[in-house]
Amino acid sequence: MYLLVLVHILQSTLLAVQSCPSLCACTYGLVQCSDPGISAVPINVPADTVKLRLEKTLISRVPRAAFYNLSELRFLWLTYNSVTSIHPSSFVNLKALRELRLDGNLLTSFPWEGLRDMPRLQTLGLHNNRLSSLPAHAALFLPNITYLDLSSNRCVQIPQNHGA
Repeated sequence: MYLLVLVHILQSTLLAVQSCPSLCACTYGLVQCSDPGISAVPINVPADTVKLRLEKTLISRVPRAAFYNLSELRFLWLTYNSVTSIHPSSFVNLKALRELRLDGNLLTSFPWEGLRDMPRLQTLGLHNNRLSSLPAHAALFLPNITYLDLSSNRCVQIPQNHGA
């Protein structure tokens, strides 16, 4: 029995290593991709990934359902890339996500409605982008946010609280 369990663990480890995206490093639920040769969101990230860091790459857009197979994901860092667009359905099926960091990109807008697919999201980092406003409807999609960083953007319009 012990040998059977050991064989299963070894097979699982080998499968996890084999499914690591090219130009990335994968260890125990963490996938880190920070190679400037990466220009698209990797599609073969292991399904049991808890933390995904896509940093300092040439990724310019986040397509629809980019992380659909990563239902265990709790931390998603897309920092210091060249992201200019995020599809409103990019974050579908990220029910466990708690932290989303998009710091240091080239975003001029953000798909606030896409946050509804992340009911446990507490941290949203949008520091150092090119956002010029925070639309009034954004608050509808931020019910559990305890940390929102919009610093170092071009925000000239912040909605007033009309409920006070």
